[in-house]
Amino acid sequence: MSTAIRSASRTPLMDQYQRAKQEHPDAFLFFRLGDFYEMFLDDAVSGASLLGLTLTSRNKQDPQPIPMCGVPWHQRDAYVARLLKLGHKVAVCEQLEEASAAKGLVARGVTEVLTPGSVVGESFLDPGANNFMAALWPTTDALGLCLADVSTSEVSFAALPWSDAHGTLASLRVAEWLAPQSAGLSSELRQGLERALGGLPGARTTLPPEPFFDTTRIAARWGAALGARLGALPAVEAAAAATLAYLDKVQGGEALRSPRARFFGDQPTLRYDAATARHLELFQPQPGGEPAHTLWHHLNLTATTLGARKLRGWLERPLADLGALERRHGAVERWLGRGLERQSFRDALRGLPDLERLASRLALRRATPRDLGALRDALAKLPILSDILLRLGGDEAAQARQALPGFPELSDLLERALVEDPPPLSRDGDIIRTGYDAHRDRLFELAHSGKRWIAELERDERTRTGIASLKVGFNRVFGYYLEVTRPHLDKVPERYERRQTLTTAERFVTPDLKQKESEVLGAEDRLKALEQELFLEVRERAAAFVPGVQAAADALAVLDAESALAEAAARYGWVRPTLDDSDALILEEARHPVVELLLPRGEFVPNAVALDRDERQILLLTGPNMGGKSTYLRQIALAVLLAQAGSFVPARTARIGCVDRLFTRVGASDRLGAGQSTFMVEMEETADILRSSTEHSLVLLDEIGRGTATYDGLALAWAVTEFLHAEGGPTPRTIFATHYHELTQLAATLPRVRNVHVVVQEWGDGVVFLHRIADGAADRSYGIHVAQLAGLPPEVIERAKAVLAELEQERTVEHLDRKGRGRAVSAEAAGQLPLFGTTPHPVVEALRATDLDAMTPLQALALLAELQRRVRES
Repeated sequence: MSTAIRSASRTPLMDQYQRAKQEHPDAFLFFRLGDFYEMFLDDAVSGASLLGLTLTSRNKQDPQPIPMCGVPWHQRDAYVARLLKLGHKVAVCEQLEEASAAKGLVARGVTEVLTPGSVVGESFLDPGANNFMAALWPTTDALGLCLADVSTSEVSFAALPWSDAHGTLASLRVAEWLAPQSAGLSSELRQGLERALGGLPGARTTLPPEPFFDTTRIAARWGAALGARLGALPAVEAAAAATLAYLDKVQGGEALRSPRARFFGDQPTLRYDAATARHLELFQPQPGGEPAHTLWHHLNLTATTLGARKLRGWLERPLADLGALERRHGAVERWLGRGLERQSFRDALRGLPDLERLASRLALRRATPRDLGALRDALAKLPILSDILLRLGGDEAAQARQALPGFPELSDLLERALVEDPPPLSRDGDIIRTGYDAHRDRLFELAHSGKRWIAELERDERTRTGIASLKVGFNRVFGYYLEVTRPHLDKVPERYERRQTLTTAERFVTPDLKQKESEVLGAEDRLKALEQELFLEVRERAAAFVPGVQAAADALAVLDAESALAEAAARYGWVRPTLDDSDALILEEARHPVVELLLPRGEFVPNAVALDRDERQILLLTGPNMGGKSTYLRQIALAVLLAQAGSFVPARTARIGCVDRLFTRVGASDRLGAGQSTFMVEMEETADILRSSTEHSLVLLDEIGRGTATYDGLALAWAVTEFLHAEGGPTPRTIFATHYHELTQLAATLPRVRNVHVVVQEWGDGVVFLHRIADGAADRSYGIHVAQLAGLPPEVIERAKAVLAELEQERTVEHLDRKGRGRAVSAEAAGQLPLFGTTPHPVVEALRATDLDAMTPLQALALLAELQRRVRES
C-alpha cells in the first residue's frame, strides 16, 4: 500500500501527518490526536498486525479510505515498548499547544524518536540488563566497534581483526546495530561487514557514510585524552563518531554526556558466543523450559537493579586476568566470612533506586521531578551504607567508602527544593517545597487563598439562597460555576448569570466568582510556570554532580554483586576456586549448579574431571542416553564460567587454568527460519570451534555428526578429534561425548586422548543409571533399555534386541537385507567405503591363505566349489 494520500482524501491534518512521516520514513509515527496516538496508512496496517489493534479508517465514505489505528495516550509506552522489542523505531508527534488555544489546526511536531538501542526511559528497558547499541566502521585492517549503553552512559571501544570480528560480535548482546551504507564501501569491505554481522540478532540501522562518521566532535565531547587515543585507531574513531551523531539526532540534542569509556583490550576476558549461552541456559531456558532452569535465576541474589546489571555483565564477560580474579574472589570471600555485615548491607541496599540510569537521565537533562526525589532519598542512605563498610574493614571496603561521600551539597539542595513526593512530570506543578523561593510562595498563597475563597463560597451561597443542594464546580470550558438543580430554580437570585442549561440543573456565575476565578487561574498558571523554571534550575545544578553519582553507583553495584556471590556461596555450599596460568582443569565432586537445586536434596551425583594438555588433553566420554553425559559437560562449563566471573563454584575443590575461549556443542538445534537444519547448525558451530580455539580454550562437544548418516558422522567425529589433538594445532582442553564407540580406538593411537564413560549397573533385564563418570570406554550404549523405559511396545523392544544381536555378530547390515528382515543397505553397497574394517569373512580368510601357484587346475576348481557352498549356506 502506498504511503501517499490521494488528493481527494487530503486535508490539512493529513498534510501535517504526511510532513512528519516524511521526516522519519523508517519509524512508526505515533501522531497525537486528543486522547489517542493514531497511526495512518502503512503504519496503521503494520501496527495493527504487530500490536493486535483494530484496523479502521479515517474517511469511511471515501472510495479508498485511509487506514487508521490508535492507542490511548496513557498506554503509549506499553505499545512503544512492544515495537522496540520487535526491532522497530517509533517517532512521537505531539501536540505543541492546547487545542483550546489553537487558531485553526493544532501545531504538532516530532518531539522524540525511540529506537531499540537509544531509549533511556525505564518503561522501555530491562532493569537487570544493559541495553547496548553497536556502531561499526570497516577498514582494510580492522573493524571499528563502539558499544554504548545510553541508559547507563557506558561506552566501550575495540579495533577487531577481521578474522575475529564475527566471533566477538556474536558474543555481545546488542539491541541495535549501526553500520554505514554499503554503497560507499568497496566490495571487499562490504562483504566483510556482511560476514561479521551475519546471523546476529538485533535491529539494523544503515547510516549515510559521511556526516555520521565525522570524527571532529569526539575530542570536544569526550575529552582530548580519549580523543587522542581514538585518533590512533581510525576505524574505532569513525565508529565512535557515528554513535555520537546518531544519538544526537534521535534524541534531539547532545547525547552521551559524561560517558564512562573503556577499551575492550584493557582487560582480557573469557569469550563465549550466543550458542554457548543458549546451550548452557545461562539466561534463557531452552524452548519449553522455565526461568528456574537457568543459571541466572539462581545466581542473581542481588538487592538492586544496578547490582543485577553488574553481576550479569560479569557473567556475560568473565575475566581472564588472574590479578583481577584474585581481587574479586578475595572480596567475595570477605563477604562470605562476615555474614552479619553482609545481611545488614543487603538490607540497607533494598529499595535503592537505579542510580546508574538515574544519573544518565540527569546528564541528558531528562530527569523528572520524581527522579530527583528518588536521588534525594538514595543519597540519604549513603551514610548508612558507608558505616557498614567501615565495620567490614579491608582496603577494598575503604576504597568503596571514598566513592560514597554523601554529597552534602547536593543532598541539601534536593531536600530544600523538592516536596516530599514529587510528581512524574514537571508540567504538573506541585514540585517545589515551601520556603525554597519567596516568589513561588507568594503565588502559591495567592492561588490557594483563592481556592479557599471559592470553597467557602459554596457554603455562603447555600446560606444566602436557602438552596442546600447548591454546589460550586469547574470545567475547562466555563471555568468555575454555581450549579442549581431544577426544583430550586425559583430561589436563584437575580445577580446570578445563567451560563449553561442541563437536563436536571442549570449553571450560573456571578461577577465576584469570575473575578476570583481570574485571580486563581492566573496565579495557578504562573505558579506552574515558575515551578517548572525552578525545577529546571535545580536539575541543571544537580547535573554537575553526575560524575560523583556515577562513581557511587558503580561502587554500590560492585559491592552488591560481590555480596550476592557470597550469598550464593553460603546458600549453595560453593567453594573458592584456584585459578592460575597452567593448562590444568581439575574439579573434585563437581555439581551442576542448577540441576542440583532442582532435585531433592542429596540426590545429585557429583563427579570429578581432570584435564591438561600433556596427558589428558581430550576425554572421549561414552555411555547411554539419560546417563548424564550432557549434564556432566554443562557442569564443567558452568564451573569455569562461574569461576572466571568471580564466583565460587559448586565443587569440593577446583583448580582451573585460566580459559580464554569457551566452546560448547551440547544439544540439538536448528534455524528453520534461516533454512538451516540441525546438522547445518551443528557443522557451523563446529567449524567456528576448529577455527577459533587456542591452547588456552575449553571445548565441550556432544554428539558431533549425529545429524547425518552413520558413516559420515563417524568420519567427521574422527577427523575433528584428530584435528584438535594434532601437534601444531590449537590443542585445546576437550571433552567429547559420543555414541560412536569406534572413536574410543583413538586412545590407543593418540597419546593425549583418554576414554571415560558413564557407569551403568545392569539389573536383570533392566539397567540402573548411576550418573557416575569413570575411566575407560563404555562397552554398550543401552539404547534399547532407554527405549524400554520410555514405554515402547514390548514387540518393538524384542525385535530391536534381535536386530541388535545380528548387527553385533555381522558388523554390517548385509545379513539382515539378505534375510529380508531389514531394508538397510551396507555402506559398500551404497557406494561408501567403511572408515574401519569389519570382522573378516571366513571365505575371505581362506582365499588369503591359499597358495594358488602350488595348485593344479582341478584343485583350484574344487576349492572354488567349496567356497561357493560356504557362501550360500552362510
